[in-house]
Amino acid sequence: MNPFVKIYNSTLKIFGDLKVYKFPFFLLYDPGSYLIKGRETRTIMNTLAPGDILVRGYKNYLDGYVIPGFFSHVALYMGDVPNKEKIELIPSIREKFYAEGEQMVVHAMAEGVFMEDLLDFCRCDYLVVLRSSKITPDDVDDIYNKALRQLGTPYDFQFDFSRYNNLSCTEFVYLCTEEQMAEENVKLRDRRAPFRLQPTLIPDDFIDSNLEVIFASSLIPKGTIGKIKGEAIKVLRHKP
Repeated sequence: MNPFVKIYNSTLKIFGDLKVYKFPFFLLYDPGSYLIKGRETRTIMNTLAPGDILVRGYKNYLDGYVIPGFFSHVALYMGDVPNKEKIELIPSIREKFYAEGEQMVVHAMAEGVFMEDLLDFCRCDYLVVLRSSKITPDDVDDIYNKALRQLGTPYDFQFDFSRYNNLSCTEFVYLCTEEQMAEENVKLRDRRAPFRLQPTLIPDDFIDSNLEVIFASSLIPKGTIGKIKGEAIKVLRHKP
């Protein structure tokens, strides 16, 4: 191939992986996109059951360097959310934070607690599905109702588990499943969050528990899950 043609083709390939942000203006080179692809998304769709907990992470995102642990986010899978007239929500909450569909996820992000389609949630690099044997079909209905009551709740940037007027992602999942999580050994631990030491949860804490790992995406670095599950034991062994 002509060297100039080769350079030309390579340049166009790079241009295809550049993202342009007009304000503030900057360029982002992203040749890989999300690591979770269609085949794994289909596996996840066929694996999930209502009441499952989703733990996800991203590669090279800023919050991955700020949030302790490997994973950065956690959510609840609620499954089919049909159009039920008996669900009473404030119109502004229904319009902005409520959604219906065959496979729905509820979680807390900077915008607050909201619902979205599983396909949108799976746009990430790493994902683990956790299941509790303590969650019965009746519990799922109760968890769903608790989640509905929290729709629109602002995000808790202080990660303060002493009150639930605002909710981080881990606070939201814990609030909706607190009884079952206690049985599954999901424990609050003293951490600096963000500026003072206080009991809190990080997404990794749900993995470092008795919850069963139903699915783990293939590109999670080898040994990561085992390392997370073993950290608590290592801390105890080295504690004087």
